[in-house]
Amino acid sequence: MQRLFFRPQPAPTSFEVRPATPADRAALNRLTESARRAHFHLDWLSIDDWIAESARGAWIARNGRRVAGALIAPALDAPIAWVRLVAVADDYDAEAMLAALMPPAIQALCAAGIESLACLAHPDWLAERLPGLGFAPAADVTHFRKVDSAIPDYGSPAVGVRPAAPDDLPIILANDRAAFDPIWWHTLDSLARILRQAAHFVVAELDGQVVGHAFSDLYGGQGHLIRLAVHPARQRHGIGARLLAESLAHLLAAGAGTITLNTQADNYTSQSLYRRFGFAPTGESTAVTVRDLQ
Repeated sequence: MQRLFFRPQPAPTSFEVRPATPADRAALNRLTESARRAHFHLDWLSIDDWIAESARGAWIARNGRRVAGALIAPALDAPIAWVRLVAVADDYDAEAMLAALMPPAIQALCAAGIESLACLAHPDWLAERLPGLGFAPAADVTHFRKVDSAIPDYGSPAVGVRPAAPDDLPIILANDRAAFDPIWWHTLDSLARILRQAAHFVVAELDGQVVGHAFSDLYGGQGHLIRLAVHPARQRHGIGARLLAESLAHLLAAGAGTITLNTQADNYTSQSLYRRFGFAPTGESTAVTVRDLQ
């Protein structure tokens, strides 16, 4: 009786890497839907949007006619860029794929004046490889959850809260960048997109000036507070509590059974506010890693 022995084929380690174009979307769709090793941090844009809006910020690796890997890391109006997508086909070596995709992406970011590239250390297959790609831990993001409907504090009655409008975006951008380190900055375009898409986006006014903002969304019965920002010069005046109370009231009225948020592990001031409103740590956190480029 003849026995057949099948040897697994070695994973290809050489690729043709080039910028992705809208014409590659179908192949990218097949890759991202089938690959078990995929990282998504798309924010408010789709993969189509990132390809269309990022000049030389989306890259694909081809082996013959097949798209076997992808990396999206666009240069935007901020000193720090983010890895928005990584995908590696199942039968390809992840180290070899990342080694092929990362250099052209970094070269383009450096040419655009970007100082650092950030990446969430998630999922595990990517987190394990980030140190070898030059990424180092920069921050930890802690996850909080609120399961009750209590709103214990409505903040200062002197603070007015109203829906955000397009004309508010420049001052929202300025307040946001004053309140957060560059790694967390939004761009004017991203804020405009959030204003169109978020379930709830409000600004806080004091003495006739926009001094803070908050936006949140609702996903199938779970609310998520995405951002709460108060200009540093106006903090500790009940503005954050006012914004948080309005956001919670909206999400609860919209049917949110639980409400979640994320904040930096070392942002004790914000954590104190959230705990006062009934949020508790879930015990989970996500590491943020950064690679210096300049």
